[in-house]
Amino acid sequence: MNRTFKTIDLFAGPGGLAEGFSSLRSKDGSRVFEIALSVEKEPSAFSTLRLRAFVRQFETPPDAYYRYIAGKISRSDLICQYPAEWAAAEHETAMLELGTGDAQAALDPRLDKIRREASHGTVVIGGPPCQAYSLVGRARNRGIEGYDPAGDHRHFLYREYIRILRLLEPVAFVMENVKGILSSKVGGEGIFDRVLCDLRSAGGSSDSYTLLPLVSSSDKG
Repeated sequence: MNRTFKTIDLFAGPGGLAEGFSSLRSKDGSRVFEIALSVEKEPSAFSTLRLRAFVRQFETPPDAYYRYIAGKISRSDLICQYPAEWAAAEHETAMLELGTGDAQAALDPRLDKIRREASHGTVVIGGPPCQAYSLVGRARNRGIEGYDPAGDHRHFLYREYIRILRLLEPVAFVMENVKGILSSKVGGEGIFDRVLCDLRSAGGSSDSYTLLPLVSSSDKG
């Protein structure tokens, strides 16, 4: 029997990671990774995220989708033609700001339900905001009078990712980072070492997860 993993995409942006994961098929044509929930806060990225979730409801995108992309019909026209598929895309996507109390209250019951219904386990993917870690972001921040890295919440949004790992206990996870995270520091402490320690212990013990790099050493920064 082929295994299908319920997949949760956090800090999803327009959904690039989900597109890649959902494209992998078993020999019988079924998806190995079923996107159960994608979460993003930025409106324009979320608009694309929901549209792609809609397209995944079809084995082959309908002609109306291509007419919409070409500007020949409106999004409302597209939705009217396929209300059930659009409703499924609405259920699959959530425009919420992760790390806030409102987002936690809205998501945790859904995440718990996904975990209980995932017969083969869950997979978590996503990339917590990285502007504060990146080389470009750090250069910009140095130009901000009074900027204090310890007060920049973006340094610590990865903890929401880890909180959800602890809630779901996924069989695997993928967390994107950026060039510059290796040398980024907060209060004199390397942020990367802190992230690695928190990720390894997300399952409840100090070595509950084994971390594997998905880039060559020459790509690290």
